[in-house]
Amino acid sequence: MATATQSSSNNTLTVVLAIIIVAILAVGAVYLMQDNRSGSERVGDAVQALPNGVDKAADKLGDQSPVENVERNVDKAVN
Repeated sequence: MATATQSSSNNTLTVVLAIIIVAILAVGAVYLMQDNRSGSERVGDAVQALPNGVDKAADKLGDQSPVENVERNVDKAVN
């Protein structure tokens, strides 16, 4: 049977592990949300968007939203 000291130790370990996991996920999320495209990548995205209209192509030259950044970075990681 577990004693009070063992139970407290297990709870502390669980909390520390949970904090570490949350920290790792937060750092990963911040990294994935950054728009770190180079100038040539921005121009390439704009050229690909030209058939959808000049406005859409111009939007590709600016910073992307975090959702688009996550999608793009996940696609790069898969490849």
